[in-house]
Amino acid sequence: MSGSSLYQEFERSVRLHASRVAVGSAKDGVTYAELERAARETASTLLQWGVARGDRIAVWGVNSTEWIVAALAIQAVGGVLVPIGTRLRGREARGILEGAGAAIVFCDRGFGGYDFVAALQGMEGLDLRHVVVLDQDQPGEGILTGLAQVRVQGTGGDQQALDQRISEGRGDDLADIIFTSGTTGRPKGVPMTCAQSLAACRAQQEDISNFTADDVIGVSFPFAHNAGYRAGWQIALLHGVRILPVGVVDSAGLLEVIESERITYLPTVVAVAQGLIGHPDRETRDLSSLRLLATGGTTIPVKLVEDLLTHLEPGTVVQSGYGLTEAAGSVTATRPDDGPEVVANTSGRALRSLEVRILGPDHQELPCGETGEIAVRGPQVLTGYYNDPEATKSAFTQDGFLLTGDAGSFDAAGNLRITDRIKDMYLVGGFNCYPAEIESVMSQMPGVDQVAVIGVDDERLGQVGKAFVVRSPGSAVTAEEIVAWCRNEMANYKVPRSVVFLDALPLNGTGKVAKTELKTLAA
Repeated sequence: MSGSSLYQEFERSVRLHASRVAVGSAKDGVTYAELERAARETASTLLQWGVARGDRIAVWGVNSTEWIVAALAIQAVGGVLVPIGTRLRGREARGILEGAGAAIVFCDRGFGGYDFVAALQGMEGLDLRHVVVLDQDQPGEGILTGLAQVRVQGTGGDQQALDQRISEGRGDDLADIIFTSGTTGRPKGVPMTCAQSLAACRAQQEDISNFTADDVIGVSFPFAHNAGYRAGWQIALLHGVRILPVGVVDSAGLLEVIESERITYLPTVVAVAQGLIGHPDRETRDLSSLRLLATGGTTIPVKLVEDLLTHLEPGTVVQSGYGLTEAAGSVTATRPDDGPEVVANTSGRALRSLEVRILGPDHQELPCGETGEIAVRGPQVLTGYYNDPEATKSAFTQDGFLLTGDAGSFDAAGNLRITDRIKDMYLVGGFNCYPAEIESVMSQMPGVDQVAVIGVDDERLGQVGKAFVVRSPGSAVTAEEIVAWCRNEMANYKVPRSVVFLDALPLNGTGKVAKTELKTLAA
Protein backbone atom coordinates (compact mmCIF):
# COMPACT_ATOMS: atom_id res chain seq x y z
CA MET A 1 0.00 0.00 0.00
CA SER A 2 1.08 3.58 -0.58
CA GLY A 3 -0.58 5.45 2.25
CA SER A 4 -4.10 6.70 2.89
CA SER A 5 -6.53 8.25 0.46
CA LEU A 6 -7.90 11.74 1.07
CA TYR A 7 -11.30 10.37 2.02
CA GLN A 8 -9.81 7.93 4.52
CA GLU A 9 -8.02 10.86 6.17
CA PHE A 10 -11.32 12.78 6.22
CA GLU A 11 -12.98 9.80 7.97
CA ARG A 12 -10.22 9.85 10.59
CA SER A 13 -10.93 13.54 11.22
CA VAL A 14 -14.67 12.86 11.49
CA ARG A 15 -14.02 10.30 14.25
CA LEU A 16 -12.12 12.97 16.20
CA HIS A 17 -14.44 15.92 15.54
CA ALA A 18 -17.87 14.43 14.77
CA SER A 19 -19.93 16.97 16.76
CA ARG A 20 -17.94 20.05 15.75
CA VAL A 21 -19.23 22.34 13.01
CA ALA A 22 -17.34 21.61 9.81
CA VAL A 23 -18.83 24.11 7.36
CA GLY A 24 -20.88 27.26 7.88
CA SER A 25 -22.02 29.39 10.78
CA ALA A 26 -21.21 28.40 14.34
CA LYS A 27 -24.95 28.52 15.12
CA ASP A 28 -26.42 26.41 12.32
CA GLY A 29 -23.55 25.00 10.29
CA VAL A 30 -23.07 21.39 9.20
CA THR A 31 -21.17 19.19 11.65
CA TYR A 32 -18.42 16.78 10.64
CA ALA A 33 -20.79 13.84 11.16
CA GLU A 34 -23.50 15.49 9.05
CA LEU A 35 -21.00 16.31 6.32
CA GLU A 36 -19.84 12.69 6.23
CA ARG A 37 -23.44 11.47 5.98
CA ALA A 38 -24.16 13.83 3.06
CA ALA A 39 -20.98 12.73 1.29
CA ARG A 40 -21.79 9.04 1.76
CA GLU A 41 -25.34 9.44 0.46
CA THR A 42 -24.04 11.20 -2.64
CA ALA A 43 -21.23 8.67 -3.09
CA SER A 44 -23.70 5.78 -2.83
CA THR A 45 -25.64 7.16 -5.79
CA LEU A 46 -22.40 7.55 -7.77
CA LEU A 47 -21.80 3.84 -7.24
CA GLN A 48 -25.33 3.10 -8.45
CA TRP A 49 -24.52 5.09 -11.58
CA GLY A 50 -21.56 2.83 -12.24
CA VAL A 51 -18.78 5.27 -11.37
CA ALA A 52 -15.47 3.40 -11.34
CA ARG A 53 -12.20 4.25 -9.61
CA GLY A 54 -10.39 6.84 -11.70
CA ASP A 55 -13.50 8.23 -13.43
CA ARG A 56 -13.29 12.02 -13.82
CA ILE A 57 -16.15 14.07 -12.37
CA ALA A 58 -16.37 17.87 -12.60
CA VAL A 59 -17.69 20.43 -10.11
CA TRP A 60 -18.72 23.86 -11.46
CA GLY A 61 -20.16 26.04 -8.72
CA VAL A 62 -19.73 28.75 -6.13
CA ASN A 63 -18.12 28.18 -2.73
CA SER A 64 -20.67 26.26 -0.68
CA THR A 65 -21.25 23.28 1.58
CA GLU A 66 -22.75 21.46 -1.42
CA TRP A 67 -19.50 21.92 -3.40
CA ILE A 68 -17.60 20.21 -0.59
CA VAL A 69 -20.18 17.41 -0.36
CA ALA A 70 -19.81 16.71 -4.09
CA ALA A 71 -16.00 16.71 -3.87
CA LEU A 72 -15.95 14.38 -0.84
CA ALA A 73 -18.37 11.99 -2.59
CA ILE A 74 -16.06 11.88 -5.61
CA GLN A 75 -13.09 11.17 -3.36
CA ALA A 76 -15.02 8.47 -1.46
CA VAL A 77 -15.63 6.39 -4.61
CA GLY A 78 -12.08 6.88 -5.88
CA GLY A 79 -13.12 9.31 -8.60
CA VAL A 80 -11.01 12.19 -9.87
CA LEU A 81 -12.23 15.69 -9.00
CA VAL A 82 -12.09 18.18 -11.90
CA PRO A 83 -12.89 21.71 -10.63
CA ILE A 84 -14.20 24.38 -13.04
CA GLY A 85 -14.01 28.07 -12.09
CA THR A 86 -17.27 29.98 -11.80
CA ARG A 87 -15.96 32.79 -14.00
CA LEU A 88 -15.35 30.46 -16.93
CA ARG A 89 -17.79 30.33 -19.84
CA GLY A 90 -19.13 27.50 -21.95
CA ARG A 91 -16.23 27.35 -24.40
CA GLU A 92 -13.70 27.21 -21.58
CA ALA A 93 -15.69 24.73 -19.48
CA ARG A 94 -16.16 22.45 -22.47
CA GLY A 95 -12.41 22.42 -23.07
CA ILE A 96 -11.84 21.22 -19.51
CA LEU A 97 -14.59 18.59 -19.68
CA GLU A 98 -13.25 17.24 -22.96
CA GLY A 99 -9.65 17.38 -21.79
CA ALA A 100 -10.44 15.44 -18.64
CA GLY A 101 -13.00 13.10 -20.18
CA ALA A 102 -15.59 13.94 -17.51
CA ALA A 103 -19.07 12.48 -18.05
CA ILE A 104 -20.68 13.69 -14.80
CA VAL A 105 -20.91 17.32 -13.67
CA PHE A 106 -22.04 18.78 -10.35
CA CYS A 107 -22.96 22.44 -10.93
CA ASP A 108 -24.89 25.41 -9.63
CA ARG A 109 -27.65 26.92 -11.71
CA GLY A 110 -25.28 29.74 -12.56
CA PHE A 111 -23.20 32.63 -11.31
CA GLY A 112 -23.15 36.34 -12.07
CA GLY A 113 -26.01 36.09 -14.54
CA TYR A 114 -24.40 33.25 -16.50
CA ASP A 115 -26.43 30.01 -16.70
CA PHE A 116 -24.20 26.95 -16.17
CA VAL A 117 -27.02 24.47 -16.79
CA ALA A 118 -27.99 26.08 -20.10
CA ALA A 119 -24.34 26.16 -21.14
CA LEU A 120 -23.97 22.42 -20.42
CA GLN A 121 -27.22 21.61 -22.23
CA GLY A 122 -25.96 23.52 -25.25
CA MET A 123 -22.73 21.52 -25.58
CA GLU A 124 -23.65 19.38 -28.55
CA GLY A 125 -21.58 16.26 -29.03
CA LEU A 126 -20.36 16.22 -25.43
CA ASP A 127 -21.24 12.87 -23.84
CA LEU A 128 -22.57 13.87 -20.42
CA ARG A 129 -24.33 11.12 -18.46
CA HIS A 130 -25.50 13.12 -15.44
CA VAL A 131 -25.70 16.81 -14.49
CA VAL A 132 -26.38 17.27 -10.76
CA VAL A 133 -27.58 20.77 -9.85
CA LEU A 134 -26.18 21.61 -6.42
CA ASP A 135 -28.72 24.31 -5.59
CA GLN A 136 -31.79 22.43 -6.83
CA ASP A 137 -34.09 20.44 -4.52
CA GLN A 138 -36.56 19.15 -7.10
CA PRO A 139 -36.09 16.23 -9.51
CA GLY A 140 -34.93 17.23 -12.98
CA GLU A 141 -35.55 15.81 -16.41
CA GLY A 142 -33.32 13.66 -18.60
CA ILE A 143 -29.73 13.83 -17.37
CA LEU A 144 -30.58 16.70 -14.98
CA THR A 145 -31.26 16.06 -11.30
CA GLY A 146 -30.90 17.93 -8.01
CA LEU A 147 -28.36 17.13 -5.29
CA ALA A 148 -31.17 16.59 -2.78
CA GLN A 149 -32.62 13.84 -5.00
CA VAL A 150 -29.19 12.29 -5.43
CA ARG A 151 -28.84 12.08 -1.65
CA VAL A 152 -32.28 10.54 -1.26
CA GLN A 153 -31.41 7.92 -3.87
CA GLY A 154 -28.18 7.19 -2.04
CA THR A 155 -29.92 6.29 1.21
CA GLY A 156 -31.14 3.09 -0.44
CA GLY A 157 -27.73 2.13 -1.80
CA ASP A 158 -25.46 -0.74 -0.82
CA GLN A 159 -23.48 0.61 2.14
CA GLN A 160 -21.19 -2.42 2.27
CA ALA A 161 -20.22 -1.79 -1.35
CA LEU A 162 -19.46 1.82 -0.48
CA ASP A 163 -17.37 0.80 2.54
CA GLN A 164 -15.46 -1.60 0.32
CA ARG A 165 -14.78 1.11 -2.27
CA ILE A 166 -13.58 3.53 0.40
CA SER A 167 -11.29 0.87 1.91
CA GLU A 168 -9.66 0.32 -1.51
CA GLY A 169 -8.40 3.90 -1.61
CA ARG A 170 -4.62 4.38 -1.75
CA GLY A 171 -2.18 7.23 -1.57
CA ASP A 172 -1.16 6.84 -5.20
CA ASP A 173 -4.76 7.18 -6.43
CA LEU A 174 -5.27 10.19 -8.69
CA ALA A 175 -7.23 12.68 -6.55
CA ASP A 176 -7.83 15.65 -8.84
CA ILE A 177 -6.91 17.44 -12.05
CA ILE A 178 -6.86 21.24 -11.92
CA PHE A 179 -6.63 22.80 -15.36
CA THR A 180 -4.37 25.81 -15.44
CA SER A 181 -4.07 28.14 -18.41
CA GLY A 182 -0.80 27.84 -20.27
CA THR A 183 1.31 29.94 -22.58
CA THR A 184 0.54 27.55 -25.42
CA GLY A 185 -2.96 28.99 -25.63
CA ARG A 186 -4.73 25.93 -24.22
CA PRO A 187 -5.28 24.78 -20.64
CA LYS A 188 -2.98 22.15 -19.15
CA GLY A 189 -4.20 19.57 -16.66
CA VAL A 190 -2.26 19.35 -13.39
CA PRO A 191 -2.93 15.92 -11.84
CA MET A 192 -2.30 15.30 -8.15
CA THR A 193 -2.45 12.03 -6.25
CA CYS A 194 -3.83 11.69 -2.74
CA ALA A 195 -0.27 11.33 -1.43
CA GLN A 196 0.84 14.54 -3.14
CA SER A 197 -2.17 16.41 -1.84
CA LEU A 198 -1.58 15.18 1.70
CA ALA A 199 2.11 16.13 1.42
CA ALA A 200 1.06 19.66 0.44
CA CYS A 201 -1.33 19.81 3.41
CA ARG A 202 1.42 18.67 5.78
CA ALA A 203 3.83 21.28 4.43
CA GLN A 204 1.25 24.04 4.80
CA GLN A 205 0.38 22.92 8.33
CA GLU A 206 4.02 22.88 9.41
CA ASP A 207 5.14 26.20 7.95
CA ILE A 208 2.00 28.30 7.43
CA SER A 209 -1.35 27.35 8.99
CA ASN A 210 -0.55 25.62 12.31
CA PHE A 211 -4.25 24.74 12.61
CA THR A 212 -5.99 23.53 15.76
CA ALA A 213 -9.61 22.43 16.04
CA ASP A 214 -10.45 25.85 17.51
CA ASP A 215 -9.62 27.64 14.26
CA VAL A 216 -12.10 29.15 11.81
CA ILE A 217 -10.93 29.71 8.23
CA GLY A 218 -12.65 32.22 5.98
CA VAL A 219 -12.28 30.88 2.43
CA SER A 220 -12.80 33.61 -0.15
CA PHE A 221 -10.59 32.06 -2.83
CA PRO A 222 -12.69 30.00 -5.27
CA PHE A 223 -12.93 26.30 -4.44
CA ALA A 224 -12.00 25.59 -8.06
CA HIS A 225 -8.53 27.04 -7.39
CA ASN A 226 -5.82 25.41 -5.32
CA ALA A 227 -5.91 28.25 -2.77
CA GLY A 228 -9.59 27.66 -2.03
CA TYR A 229 -9.60 23.89 -2.40
CA ARG A 230 -6.41 22.15 -1.25
CA ALA A 231 -5.03 25.05 0.80
CA GLY A 232 -8.55 26.01 1.88
CA TRP A 233 -11.28 23.55 2.83
CA GLN A 234 -9.29 20.34 2.21
CA ILE A 235 -6.58 21.00 4.79
CA ALA A 236 -9.13 22.50 7.19
CA LEU A 237 -11.19 19.29 7.24
CA LEU A 238 -8.11 17.28 8.16
CA HIS A 239 -7.62 19.31 11.35
CA GLY A 240 -11.15 19.79 12.69
CA VAL A 241 -11.26 23.43 11.56
CA ARG A 242 -14.57 25.19 10.86
CA ILE A 243 -14.79 26.40 7.26
CA LEU A 244 -16.70 29.54 6.40
CA PRO A 245 -17.21 29.81 2.62
CA VAL A 246 -17.15 33.47 1.61
CA GLY A 247 -18.98 34.42 -1.57
CA VAL A 248 -18.77 37.89 -3.09
CA VAL A 249 -15.98 39.71 -1.30
CA ASP A 250 -17.26 43.00 0.10
CA SER A 251 -15.07 44.79 2.65
CA ALA A 252 -17.92 45.84 4.94
CA GLY A 253 -19.51 42.41 4.82
CA LEU A 254 -16.20 40.65 5.39
CA LEU A 255 -15.46 42.81 8.43
CA GLU A 256 -18.84 41.84 9.88
CA VAL A 257 -18.23 38.14 9.20
CA ILE A 258 -14.77 38.20 10.82
CA GLU A 259 -16.34 39.68 13.94
CA SER A 260 -19.53 37.59 14.14
CA GLU A 261 -17.97 34.24 13.18
CA ARG A 262 -14.67 34.82 15.00
CA ILE A 263 -12.51 34.00 11.97
CA THR A 264 -8.94 33.19 12.97
CA TYR A 265 -7.27 32.60 9.58
CA LEU A 266 -7.97 34.66 6.47
CA PRO A 267 -6.08 33.98 3.23
CA THR A 268 -6.90 36.72 0.73
CA VAL A 269 -5.58 38.86 -2.11
CA VAL A 270 -3.88 42.23 -1.64
CA ALA A 271 -6.88 44.21 -2.92
CA VAL A 272 -9.17 42.69 -0.28
CA ALA A 273 -6.62 43.26 2.50
CA GLN A 274 -6.37 46.91 1.43
CA GLY A 275 -10.14 47.22 1.43
CA LEU A 276 -10.41 45.76 4.93
CA ILE A 277 -7.79 47.92 6.55
CA GLY A 278 -8.95 51.08 4.79
CA HIS A 279 -12.67 50.66 5.42
CA PRO A 280 -14.27 53.24 7.77
CA ASP A 281 -16.08 50.46 9.68
CA ARG A 282 -12.82 48.77 10.67
CA GLU A 283 -12.39 50.78 13.86
CA THR A 284 -15.83 49.74 15.12
CA ARG A 285 -15.36 46.04 14.45
CA ASP A 286 -13.85 43.48 16.81
CA LEU A 287 -11.14 41.70 14.82
CA SER A 288 -9.36 40.25 17.83
CA SER A 289 -10.04 36.65 16.74
CA LEU A 290 -7.83 37.03 13.66
CA ARG A 291 -4.44 35.42 14.30
CA LEU A 292 -3.18 35.10 10.72
CA LEU A 293 -3.81 37.08 7.54
CA ALA A 294 -2.05 35.62 4.52
CA THR A 295 -1.77 37.44 1.23
CA GLY A 296 0.35 37.49 -1.91
CA GLY A 297 0.05 36.86 -5.64
CA THR A 298 1.40 40.30 -6.50
CA THR A 299 3.58 43.07 -5.09
CA ILE A 300 2.52 44.00 -1.56
CA PRO A 301 3.02 47.66 -0.59
CA VAL A 302 5.19 47.98 2.53
CA LYS A 303 2.71 50.53 3.88
CA LEU A 304 -0.11 47.98 3.66
CA VAL A 305 1.86 45.51 5.76
CA GLU A 306 2.69 48.24 8.26
CA ASP A 307 -0.97 49.32 8.40
CA LEU A 308 -2.12 45.74 8.95
CA LEU A 309 0.38 45.23 11.76
CA THR A 310 -0.58 48.59 13.28
CA HIS A 311 -4.37 48.34 13.11
CA LEU A 312 -4.93 44.63 13.68
CA GLU A 313 -4.67 43.19 17.18
CA PRO A 314 -1.11 42.89 18.56
CA GLY A 315 0.29 39.46 17.74
CA THR A 316 -1.68 39.05 14.49
CA VAL A 317 0.66 37.55 11.90
CA VAL A 318 0.72 39.01 8.39
CA GLN A 319 2.18 36.58 5.92
CA SER A 320 3.07 36.49 2.22
CA GLY A 321 4.20 33.66 0.00
CA TYR A 322 4.69 32.19 -3.44
CA GLY A 323 3.15 29.11 -4.96
CA LEU A 324 1.73 27.54 -8.09
CA THR A 325 -0.80 24.88 -9.02
CA GLU A 326 1.94 22.53 -10.25
CA ALA A 327 3.34 22.41 -6.70
CA ALA A 328 -0.09 21.82 -5.13
CA GLY A 329 -0.01 25.23 -3.50
CA SER A 330 2.65 27.02 -1.51
CA VAL A 331 6.36 26.85 -2.29
CA THR A 332 7.66 29.62 -0.02
CA ALA A 333 6.24 31.64 2.86
CA THR A 334 7.33 34.31 5.29
CA ARG A 335 7.51 33.38 8.96
CA PRO A 336 5.76 34.98 11.98
CA ASP A 337 8.85 36.88 13.14
CA ASP A 338 9.59 38.45 9.74
CA GLY A 339 9.36 42.24 9.63
CA PRO A 340 7.23 44.38 7.25
CA GLU A 341 10.05 44.80 4.71
CA VAL A 342 10.50 41.03 4.39
CA VAL A 343 6.74 40.37 4.13
CA ALA A 344 6.24 43.11 1.57
CA ASN A 345 9.32 42.70 -0.58
CA THR A 346 9.89 38.95 -0.56
CA SER A 347 7.87 35.74 -0.68
CA GLY A 348 9.67 34.22 2.26
CA ARG A 349 11.68 31.03 2.57
CA ALA A 350 11.10 27.61 1.04
CA LEU A 351 8.82 25.21 2.87
CA ARG A 352 10.91 22.61 4.66
CA SER A 353 9.61 19.78 2.44
CA LEU A 354 10.70 21.45 -0.80
CA GLU A 355 13.94 22.22 -2.60
CA VAL A 356 13.93 25.57 -4.41
CA ARG A 357 16.73 26.73 -6.70
CA ILE A 358 17.47 29.67 -8.97
CA LEU A 359 18.70 28.41 -12.33
CA GLY A 360 20.49 30.02 -15.25
CA PRO A 361 19.71 29.46 -18.96
CA ASP A 362 21.57 26.13 -19.00
CA HIS A 363 19.86 25.05 -15.74
CA GLN A 364 22.95 25.54 -13.60
CA GLU A 365 22.27 26.76 -10.05
CA LEU A 366 23.01 30.47 -9.58
CA PRO A 367 24.55 31.97 -6.44
CA CYS A 368 22.67 34.05 -3.89
CA GLY A 369 21.61 37.45 -5.24
CA GLU A 370 21.62 36.49 -8.93
CA THR A 371 18.36 36.42 -10.85
CA GLY A 372 17.25 33.36 -12.78
CA GLU A 373 14.37 30.94 -13.21
CA ILE A 374 12.75 29.57 -10.06
CA ALA A 375 12.76 25.76 -9.97
CA VAL A 376 11.22 23.49 -7.34
CA ARG A 377 11.38 19.79 -6.42
CA GLY A 378 9.60 17.81 -3.73
CA PRO A 379 6.82 15.36 -2.81
CA GLN A 380 3.97 17.72 -3.69
CA VAL A 381 5.27 18.73 -7.14
CA LEU A 382 3.49 17.23 -10.15
CA THR A 383 5.28 14.50 -12.07
CA GLY A 384 3.74 15.40 -15.42
CA TYR A 385 0.88 17.24 -17.11
CA TYR A 386 -2.26 15.25 -17.85
CA ASN A 387 -2.04 13.53 -21.25
CA ASP A 388 0.56 16.08 -22.38
CA PRO A 389 4.02 14.49 -22.73
CA GLU A 390 5.36 17.42 -24.76
CA ALA A 391 4.54 19.95 -22.05
CA THR A 392 5.87 17.58 -19.41
CA LYS A 393 9.20 17.11 -21.17
CA SER A 394 9.84 20.86 -21.37
CA ALA A 395 8.75 21.53 -17.79
CA PHE A 396 11.52 19.68 -15.94
CA THR A 397 15.29 19.68 -15.63
CA GLN A 398 17.19 16.42 -16.01
CA ASP A 399 17.44 16.07 -12.23
CA GLY A 400 13.68 16.49 -11.72
CA PHE A 401 13.23 20.17 -10.84
CA LEU A 402 10.05 21.81 -12.12
CA LEU A 403 10.76 24.96 -14.13
CA THR A 404 8.18 27.46 -12.93
CA GLY A 405 8.64 30.08 -15.65
CA ASP A 406 9.01 32.75 -12.94
CA ALA A 407 12.19 34.72 -12.36
CA GLY A 408 13.58 35.52 -8.94
CA SER A 409 16.55 35.58 -6.60
CA PHE A 410 17.40 34.66 -3.02
CA ASP A 411 18.70 37.10 -0.44
CA ALA A 412 21.30 36.16 2.16
CA ALA A 413 18.59 34.94 4.56
CA GLY A 414 17.09 32.62 1.97
CA ASN A 415 14.06 34.78 1.21
CA LEU A 416 12.78 34.56 -2.35
CA ARG A 417 12.26 37.77 -4.28
CA ILE A 418 10.09 37.51 -7.39
CA THR A 419 11.58 39.87 -9.94
CA ASP A 420 9.71 39.14 -13.15
CA ARG A 421 7.60 36.68 -15.12
CA ILE A 422 9.63 34.70 -17.60
CA LYS A 423 6.39 33.69 -19.19
CA ASP A 424 3.91 36.31 -20.36
CA MET A 425 1.46 35.67 -17.54
CA TYR A 426 0.08 38.68 -15.69
CA LEU A 427 -2.18 38.93 -12.63
CA VAL A 428 -5.62 40.58 -12.64
CA GLY A 429 -6.87 40.92 -9.08
CA GLY A 430 -4.98 37.76 -8.12
CA PHE A 431 -6.15 35.72 -11.14
CA ASN A 432 -3.56 34.38 -13.57
CA CYS A 433 -4.00 35.59 -17.15
CA TYR A 434 -2.04 34.11 -20.04
CA PRO A 435 -1.95 36.21 -23.23
CA ALA A 436 -1.60 33.20 -25.54
CA GLU A 437 -4.85 31.71 -24.25
CA ILE A 438 -6.73 35.02 -24.57
CA GLU A 439 -5.26 35.66 -28.03
CA SER A 440 -6.32 32.19 -29.14
CA VAL A 441 -9.94 32.94 -28.27
CA MET A 442 -9.97 36.51 -29.60
CA SER A 443 -8.56 35.43 -32.96
CA GLN A 444 -11.80 33.52 -33.54
CA MET A 445 -13.90 36.71 -33.47
CA PRO A 446 -15.23 37.82 -36.85
CA GLY A 447 -13.47 40.99 -37.96
CA VAL A 448 -10.27 40.27 -36.03
CA ASP A 449 -7.29 39.28 -38.17
CA GLN A 450 -4.42 39.41 -35.64
CA VAL A 451 -4.28 40.11 -31.92
CA ALA A 452 -1.64 40.46 -29.22
CA VAL A 453 -2.37 40.97 -25.52
CA ILE A 454 -0.17 42.34 -22.75
CA GLY A 455 -0.69 43.19 -19.11
CA VAL A 456 -0.62 46.84 -18.09
CA ASP A 457 -0.63 48.40 -14.63
CA ASP A 458 -3.96 49.12 -12.99
CA GLU A 459 -4.42 50.95 -9.69
CA ARG A 460 -7.29 48.75 -8.47
CA LEU A 461 -6.51 45.29 -9.87
CA GLY A 462 -2.73 45.39 -10.10
CA GLN A 463 -2.76 44.65 -13.83
CA VAL A 464 -5.34 44.35 -16.61
CA GLY A 465 -5.21 43.19 -20.19
CA LYS A 466 -4.64 45.49 -23.15
CA ALA A 467 -5.27 44.12 -26.65
CA PHE A 468 -3.60 45.25 -29.86
CA VAL A 469 -5.77 44.27 -32.83
CA VAL A 470 -5.32 44.20 -36.59
CA ARG A 471 -8.75 44.20 -38.24
CA SER A 472 -9.62 41.79 -41.03
CA PRO A 473 -9.81 43.40 -44.52
CA GLY A 474 -13.05 45.36 -44.79
CA SER A 475 -13.83 45.04 -41.08
CA ALA A 476 -15.02 48.04 -39.08
CA VAL A 477 -15.27 46.22 -35.74
CA THR A 478 -15.03 48.60 -32.79
CA ALA A 479 -13.22 48.32 -29.47
CA GLU A 480 -16.57 48.22 -27.67
CA GLU A 481 -17.75 45.31 -29.85
CA ILE A 482 -14.54 43.37 -29.19
CA VAL A 483 -14.80 43.82 -25.41
CA ALA A 484 -18.49 42.83 -25.46
CA TRP A 485 -17.70 39.70 -27.52
CA CYS A 486 -14.92 38.75 -25.14
CA ARG A 487 -17.24 39.03 -22.14
CA ASN A 488 -19.42 36.31 -23.65
CA GLU A 489 -16.51 34.03 -24.52
CA MET A 490 -14.16 34.12 -21.53
CA ALA A 491 -13.94 34.75 -17.81
CA ASN A 492 -14.31 38.44 -16.98
CA TYR A 493 -10.82 38.77 -15.50
CA LYS A 494 -9.37 37.67 -18.84
CA VAL A 495 -11.31 40.27 -20.85
CA PRO A 496 -8.98 43.07 -22.06
CA ARG A 497 -9.99 46.40 -20.58
CA SER A 498 -8.85 48.36 -23.63
CA VAL A 499 -8.20 47.81 -27.33
CA VAL A 500 -5.74 49.56 -29.64
CA PHE A 501 -6.03 49.11 -33.41
CA LEU A 502 -2.85 48.77 -35.50
CA ASP A 503 -2.22 48.36 -39.19
CA ALA A 504 0.24 45.57 -38.36
CA LEU A 505 1.70 43.99 -35.24
CA PRO A 506 5.40 44.74 -34.66
CA LEU A 507 7.59 41.69 -35.25
CA ASN A 508 11.11 40.84 -34.15
CA GLY A 509 13.84 39.28 -36.26
CA THR A 510 12.42 35.76 -35.87
CA GLY A 511 8.92 36.79 -36.93
CA LYS A 512 7.43 36.73 -33.43
CA VAL A 513 5.34 39.60 -32.05
CA ALA A 514 7.66 42.09 -30.38
CA LYS A 515 5.76 42.61 -27.15
CA THR A 516 8.43 44.90 -25.78
CA GLU A 517 7.39 47.38 -28.50
CA LEU A 518 3.75 46.93 -27.55
CA LYS A 519 4.62 47.69 -23.93
CA THR A 520 6.36 50.84 -25.09
CA LEU A 521 3.26 51.81 -27.06
CA ALA A 522 1.07 51.14 -24.03
CA ALA A 523 3.27 53.32 -21.85
